[in-house]
Amino acid sequence: MAPRVIPEAGSVPHVSRDAQEAFRTLKSGGVIVAPTDVGYALIASTQAGIDKIFTAKGRRDGHNIGIIGTYQQHREIHVLPESKFELTRVLTEDMGMIVGIIAKFDTQNLHPRLAALDAPTLSQVTKGDTVSIAVPEGPFLRELGRLCDEDTQGMLMFGSSANLTGQGQRFRIEDIEPALLAHVDLVVDYGLQKWHVYGRGGVNFDAENMKVLRMGAGYEVFRDRVLRWFPHLLGDLGASLEKDPEHSIEGPLPADRILR
Repeated sequence: MAPRVIPEAGSVPHVSRDAQEAFRTLKSGGVIVAPTDVGYALIASTQAGIDKIFTAKGRRDGHNIGIIGTYQQHREIHVLPESKFELTRVLTEDMGMIVGIIAKFDTQNLHPRLAALDAPTLSQVTKGDTVSIAVPEGPFLRELGRLCDEDTQGMLMFGSSANLTGQGQRFRIEDIEPALLAHVDLVVDYGLQKWHVYGRGGVNFDAENMKVLRMGAGYEVFRDRVLRWFPHLLGDLGASLEKDPEHSIEGPLPADRILR
């Protein structure tokens, strides 16, 4: 059966209303396709939902899946010095960038949101003593994240790109494989997503070791901001923030990229 699509044809997005409906679907164990600026994502909040995502994508059992959360969740769950939290706050909250942040969590005293997960879900969300939390940009996921933050049962969202495994990001709903959509309960269709020009997911950043694990969309902006405002956190690792070979910005913009 085809999933429900919001907004309905002929209607425009209504972020707060659409987020409420997505939240209810997730709470009931469903799977949604949601817009992110770096492509559409499959999102669930239960083990049953994660299983549906893996089936939809054709992904093998035992593969990890990341949290799509908020700066608040990142701050509460990850174990980092205050200086690193300042860096992530500036990048995600003040500058509005989507960043996947990988860092350690307290394995002895689990945060209540992690402690509420069953053993299979916890093992899929974590990797050793680390967990990945993507702090997104965009009003829809910000509002959906706010609802999760306020949820008294400590709901978390787990997500992966809305595509068959290994097939790349999807920036429009019409480009998502029908076989994948057959496993979805709700689709939030907000049209073409902003960073389609990159054809990449978001930046993945190991905040403890100050290492970029994936040179994602907007990486050249991420790199400029870290080098500009947080060189003291890099130490001898500054050189490890390599230039993006496709989108490097050095010196004045070339004449053919300046509007006339």
